[in-house]
Amino acid sequence: MKSSRRKFLRLTATSAAAVSIGIHACSSKKEFTLEEVADSERLKVGVIGTGIRGKNIIQVLNYVPEMKVVAICDTLDFRLKEASDLIKHKVVNYTDYQKLLAHDGLDAVIIASPLHEHYRMVMSALDANLHILCEKALAYSIEQCREIKIRGDQYDKVFQVSYQYQLNPVFEAIKNLVDKGYLGKITKVEASWDRHGDWRRKVPSSELERQINWRMYREYSGGLMAELGSHQLNMVDSLLGAHPIRVVGTGGIDYWKDGRTTFDNVHALFDYPEGVKVGFHSGTTNKYEGYQMKFYGDKATVVSHGMNTAEIFPEGDRIEEEWSSTVDGVSGASIKIIGDTNKRKVEPIGDDGVVYPSKNDNFNMTWKLYKNFAAAIRGKEKLLLGLKDAYQSAISVHMANDAIRNGKVVDWRPEFDI
Repeated sequence: MKSSRRKFLRLTATSAAAVSIGIHACSSKKEFTLEEVADSERLKVGVIGTGIRGKNIIQVLNYVPEMKVVAICDTLDFRLKEASDLIKHKVVNYTDYQKLLAHDGLDAVIIASPLHEHYRMVMSALDANLHILCEKALAYSIEQCREIKIRGDQYDKVFQVSYQYQLNPVFEAIKNLVDKGYLGKITKVEASWDRHGDWRRKVPSSELERQINWRMYREYSGGLMAELGSHQLNMVDSLLGAHPIRVVGTGGIDYWKDGRTTFDNVHALFDYPEGVKVGFHSGTTNKYEGYQMKFYGDKATVVSHGMNTAEIFPEGDRIEEEWSSTVDGVSGASIKIIGDTNKRKVEPIGDDGVVYPSKNDNFNMTWKLYKNFAAAIRGKEKLLLGLKDAYQSAISVHMANDAIRNGKVVDWRPEFDI
């Protein structure tokens, strides 16, 4: 992330009860227009996996003119048809990913297949000497992750991983507050991603149950920890600049008695360096807290809601004078508690001059990820989220699942440091 993104911190009074830190969310008064790029200059891309996420990616790529989807792959014909219909130009359909990787003139591959397929597809893409963008989590097991990391570190192509939530403007604003010292020393983080539903997708026929609902079966999936917790662990690692050193946890199939083998609820507690404790829970029976993250410091607390909004709460009146002078030094504005509450609304500052294609932050962050992927391939930008991010977060996921499934304390081992 360019350092200039963090130079826009300022404070304005927004009501009789709150003060905003940073202004202007992910939007622009300008209307988005699709840049024209000569076909000969566009990166030729293949997409492996055209399920819900794969189709979402294809829709995003319609707004990334630097890239052109020339080939797609899936083992289900109806999914290939659905994905093809999203692409305005002619595209080649494959049911064998190896044939897609050998597609003439291919520059890059996007891997949006189920988790248990990531390893062999990534390794084959490395063999094919292609630029790679892989969905999270990196791979199905710790050993697979280690092998990819060792080989990927010697790779001369771009290797990006889809942890686009780090690019969310609300998270960037929170990280800015932490980096500037507004929260003081972080001692605790609590994260949740709760839903109310069985997480099951409809299948056209029973024989496709495991292929379509692969997230619910342990032989294919890391369950809630991999599919949801992985994002938040990645964000915590980025904010703290560290990885967990120990984890304990619990969970179970306690509500949905429907044949699934991944847990319908998980709860994990991570030890990070310097005594920081990070808790994560995810369930499928109550969505009251939904997607939420809380960052506790000895000067202030930040609470985010769905990465759409956030508030900061100074830690008592004794901090006010010190906090005011800190803010003055950065923004040239003073900060005062107005009214009976000390809550202040945190609003992110969007990119200077960037016009986003939609009003949907999730769509925009995936768009931003792919714009950066294309720019990094062309040598125009530094890669934002690379193999190190993917590896570290995947190891955390697998440590947590081991602790939850087997009821034990799991430590980050020296051989993980590669």
